[in-house]
Amino acid sequence: MNRWSVLAVLLIAAAALALRVPQLGSRPLHNDEAVNAFKVSELWQDGRYVYDPDEYHGPTLHYATVPFLWLSGAGHPDELPDTTLRLAPLAFGVGLILLSLLFVDGLGRTAVIWAAIFTAVSPAMVFYSRYFIHEMLLVFFTALTIGAAWRYLQTRSVHWAITTGAGLGLMATTKETFVLALAAMFLAGICTAWWTGRKGDTPVARGGNEATRMSPFQILDSLRSQWNWRPFALAAGAAAAVWLVLFTSFFTNWAGPLDSVLTYLPWLKRAGGESPHIHPWYFYLHRLAWFQPARSPVWSEGLILGLAIVGATVSLVGRKTPLHRFIALYAIILTAIYSTISYTTQWCLLGFHHGLILLAGVGAATLLELCRARALKVALLVVLSVLTLQLTWQSARANYTLDPDPENRKSWRANFNLAADPRNPYVYAQTSPNLLELMNRVDGIARVAPTGYETVVKVMAPGGDYWPVPWYLRRFQNVGWYEELAADPYAPVMLVSPEFKARYDDQSDRKWIMAGIYALRPGKFFELYVELELWKAYVASLPRPVD
Repeated sequence: MNRWSVLAVLLIAAAALALRVPQLGSRPLHNDEAVNAFKVSELWQDGRYVYDPDEYHGPTLHYATVPFLWLSGAGHPDELPDTTLRLAPLAFGVGLILLSLLFVDGLGRTAVIWAAIFTAVSPAMVFYSRYFIHEMLLVFFTALTIGAAWRYLQTRSVHWAITTGAGLGLMATTKETFVLALAAMFLAGICTAWWTGRKGDTPVARGGNEATRMSPFQILDSLRSQWNWRPFALAAGAAAAVWLVLFTSFFTNWAGPLDSVLTYLPWLKRAGGESPHIHPWYFYLHRLAWFQPARSPVWSEGLILGLAIVGATVSLVGRKTPLHRFIALYAIILTAIYSTISYTTQWCLLGFHHGLILLAGVGAATLLELCRARALKVALLVVLSVLTLQLTWQSARANYTLDPDPENRKSWRANFNLAADPRNPYVYAQTSPNLLELMNRVDGIARVAPTGYETVVKVMAPGGDYWPVPWYLRRFQNVGWYEELAADPYAPVMLVSPEFKARYDDQSDRKWIMAGIYALRPGKFFELYVELELWKAYVASLPRPVD
């Protein structure tokens, strides 16, 4: 492997880190992030994790996060900032760039460097590297599995066989949708073996020095004759070991492995349409290609999609390596699978998007190779660089609250404060920043209350739709959660959905005051009711404005 390629990818990874770290905790936790926060806190504090096959995903994210919690210096979940929770996905998002090096001899140095650049600046990749969910880990382990398998085919080293198996095991223990990537790998592998044999450009299909055309049966028979059970057994053993260790929670939950199979019963129902997360087939591609809701700037990763089309074309039509064909087929098949499934959330696009990014690297390298004239090559490099910088700017716009010019504050906020805004194509049912204002206010009330964090708080929302509030109220020791109005609703602090039309200020003869209405997420709100005397004490504690 060329040392300059390694240095280039390392520099790209460093730049990616710089793009992902700023303001990591500025966006409030999404519902799913808050649920994961509770589960990982339980593992961190009590050493206990039990896989739930109905609602939650695999254990890998939680075990990967615990070392960051150890290093944080925090002694209790109350002390954990949101930033710390997001460090594990961030690390795997940057690590995904480093995995590009596994493909250098298969895709070419130039293609891999461009793919690393696109992985570093892709708005989708940046956004979900800063999200405390399982998806970025799944993409990382998928790339590791494919890359290690390719390295094994080139070296026949048992170490790479074991790494391939471990990668597959980690895919399985990360998220149930790993089976979709596995299906795409299997189909792409079969097609690539057949196609490669038909083209006669591997030793499997060569007779002497001349390529021979082989039938599918001859190709399969040739592969069978070259079968070596030992590396396969090592890979399968590594996958099984990882699966067993993590799903049994290090041999403390023997129901876990069976639950990891039974989980597909509820998930199949959701995939078939029994879920609120149902969208049309073009949902993902729409967000990647061209997304511009009302009063929003344009969002587009069209550069990556366009170059991916070029890369797929030359990979399937030109005389490229088997890895080119495999990546092209894998990305196309996985895109088709995800587009077919009705159950849709934005972050699911990462799996096939990484395949498209690898193809985009091939496309960029191909176009540069076609430019024979030096001036033309320089011009193309300038165009690619400018468009890549535009992707970088979109990533910043999607993730950061940039410091506005006071003279243009309103216009700036409308266009460049979109980390939790529904106009951002990667935001999905995102918690409103307004909720943090509510939580800060409730925390301030507890500081002046005689009972402190033992103050009773009652939260009432239809269907229990109050997440991620439980995470932000984790310091409070007496919190009641209600899916309807409580029979005895009054407490020093109450968070009540406006859908209930509670009007506890009027009904209590103003012994309670409604201290504001706050957004939970788009279309969902909380009314804050506070006991009047407690509210007066809180207001008196606020700093007086300076004239």
